Amino acid sequence: MGMTVQLDDGGGTGDESDGPAENIVAEINITPLTDVFLVLLIIFMVTSTALVESEVASRSGMKVVLPKANAAGPVSQRRSDPVLTVTKAGELYLGSHKVDTANLEGDIRKALADVGSETLLIRGDKNVLLGNAVDIMSTAKKAGATHIAILTAPGK
Repeated sequence: MGMTVQLDDGGGTGDESDGPAENIVAEINITPLTDVFLVLLIIFMVTSTALVESEVASRSGMKVVLPKANAAGPVSQRRSDPVLTVTKAGELYLGSHKVDTANLEGDIRKALADVGSETLLIRGDKNVLLGNAVDIMSTAKKAGATHIAILTAPGK
């Protein structure tokens, strides 16, 4: 917003032949600018939260009820380690992609090679039968996984 103020030049002669001196006072109203920055900040916060949640969801695959473990130690997990999810119904998901049991070894081998890792993380529902879990771990070993970690929920 600008404003023009005319002031007397202070000569005191009253002669106005040379014209009055003009002083221009310009001020900037930064309220709209602040509003725009706050809106952009809110948009950034919402989209970054949504991106993080979608990345976590795509990495973990399907939702399963993890078994609880009191004595389980922390897993040194890299962000790139592949995660194999086993659902209650016995469906297998490597990341967020459904995997057929016939192609499981090849898919695990490809996932390990893509990220350059030898660690496979298994997220299994607590109702998955032990025989199925052993078969999956055996297939993972054949595919080249030298380290297999079973993810659990913290026990209380």
